Amino acid sequence: MKRILSMICMFCLIVFHLSAEDNLKTNYRTALVMAYSPTNSVFEDENIRLEIFNEKLWAINKTEKTIFIDLSQCFLVHNGSSYPMFEKHQDDKNASKKNVSTSIDEFISIAPSIGSNQNDTFICNLAGNLYGKYSTTESPSGNFSEYEERLLTLVNELVNESLEEDPKGKAYLGTATRHLTEDESINNIGATIAYAFNKRAENWIPVSISTWVSDVYLAPYYVEMPPEIKKKNQRGFGIKKTEAAKIHVKADSPFEFDSDRSPLIVFDWTGNYKKGTFDLTHTWISRKKGMSLGGLLFASFTTLATGGLTAALFTNPEETLYKKVIIFNGKDDDWGKMTYFPNPDLSKFNNKR
Repeated sequence: MKRILSMICMFCLIVFHLSAEDNLKTNYRTALVMAYSPTNSVFEDENIRLEIFNEKLWAINKTEKTIFIDLSQCFLVHNGSSYPMFEKHQDDKNASKKNVSTSIDEFISIAPSIGSNQNDTFICNLAGNLYGKYSTTESPSGNFSEYEERLLTLVNELVNESLEEDPKGKAYLGTATRHLTEDESINNIGATIAYAFNKRAENWIPVSISTWVSDVYLAPYYVEMPPEIKKKNQRGFGIKKTEAAKIHVKADSPFEFDSDRSPLIVFDWTGNYKKGTFDLTHTWISRKKGMSLGGLLFASFTTLATGGLTAALFTNPEETLYKKVIIFNGKDDDWGKMTYFPNPDLSKFNNKR
């Protein structure tokens, strides 16, 4: 009798599980994900450790003495061009004109190591001119560079592959990927710096580091928002940490990576296939709240000279920016019925599993 009951219970669980899978619905968007190769993203000697992650250059001092980086000897490397790192009027288009070079006489100081939890020192952004509006006739840099031509060609291939998964050929339901060598890459970033232990040093130590986009994905994704910490749960003095927002990507991970030092950049795909246009901007996840009564009254007195109360209502919302964690669910994971989510507010793009 017990055996029969256990078999009936097991049968009911299996039926319930299959029924739940059949009823699974996923609100999705399409992401363009770029992964930078971890092969050359770290440089390390006995004095300093440099690392590129999140498209930024970071440094850690391994010694007990202050390390100085001479900005006049710092250069960015982007897609085959080199130019002064901290000269605002120089970039990969203007670096070689009129023999202009930086005249900055400044330094970045990196604190001595005093323990195992030494923080990274931010040096600079390295993304270059990758971000902005693209079309079949325009790019953020003006004329199409060799790297931008590769990007447009690659996006066209990925989009067509993704559309093949939709019987109607309208939605980006499929996962399309490409692995790129350094010579095939669509973005190559790096830097050259010079460091010493004395600002008046005669012999500065030059160091170079670079990496490239090695993997590109066009894949469905959804956001799993963390639970809000209600006001009633904020009482007392215990620590209540807000969890990270989770970006679930319907693809296989290119390699293992540390989410806090991520070499992966997620772009919320806003491409228009018919018009041949798309934007490249970071995917930020935030939750906006309406203005409180006190804030509304305060705004009424402080915005008269800058657009009035109406402007305040639209430009002063309370906003919480969430840390994000990228999770690769797998290309063949069953997401059930997928429905495109058109709302630009990603905080409402919440699939609870």
